[in-house]
Amino acid sequence: MKVFVLDNGKLDLDLAWLLLNPHTGTVDNPNPPAEWVTIPTYTVLIEHPTLGWVLYDATCHPEWDRRWPEALRPVFPYRATDNQLLPAQLDQLGLRMRDIDIVVISHLHVDHCGCLDFFRGTKAGSRGIIVHEDELSHALKVTHVGPLDFAGAYAKVEFELPNLNYDLMMGSHLELAPDLHLYHWPGHTPGLIGMVAHTQHSGTFIFTSDAIYLERNLKEWRLSGIVYDSVAYFRSMYAIKQLSRKYEATLGYGHDLEAFTRLKKAPEYYE
Repeated sequence: MKVFVLDNGKLDLDLAWLLLNPHTGTVDNPNPPAEWVTIPTYTVLIEHPTLGWVLYDATCHPEWDRRWPEALRPVFPYRATDNQLLPAQLDQLGLRMRDIDIVVISHLHVDHCGCLDFFRGTKAGSRGIIVHEDELSHALKVTHVGPLDFAGAYAKVEFELPNLNYDLMMGSHLELAPDLHLYHWPGHTPGLIGMVAHTQHSGTFIFTSDAIYLERNLKEWRLSGIVYDSVAYFRSMYAIKQLSRKYEATLGYGHDLEAFTRLKKAPEYYE
């Protein structure tokens, strides 16, 4: 098994979305300034001897500035070079969307499912995009009960697509292969899926997606600023911590720029 980390560009945003109350007001400083930060967005590609090509997450759509709800664009602006866009990252490995056998989406926020649009009618899209049942039901509910076609970071245009099927993960664990596992780690959203890959020579990798945004969340045991269920968030973080200790794993956090720089990027890989 080979594990490729695909660099898909960056997002800019207020640190308060990543770390709850990073600059708390006081009597002496009642209005502390916001801290604007840059974070990575990435996908993980697995070349597996029995499963074929497995893609974890689908980053932002190249036309995000046209597709995203207008209210979201200045809050989480996306920027990427042409070479960082997901189609180009696959192209450097000699792949097209049609070559991917399985797609797993950690959760259905716009910066994690944006390129699902390119999988309509492909073998992965026809087979069914793997998403947790709790995530799909929640995303559909919150985007259909109000007057708008989006809610928070969920936007119908990015996941409710023709010629795209879903294969629902049910329960807390799904073994894709003995060396490749999916885990249900709710908290950030109801149905977030993390991925654990056990390589032969490079050890174990735990890709947390937004179950843990930053290494700082884990080390300081602090919530992020976007949380559906705070109790579930800490339980998931505890489960990830225990798995990390058990396997002495490398952690791929959801959006930690410093940790991301330490990972090899495609076309380099782990195996």
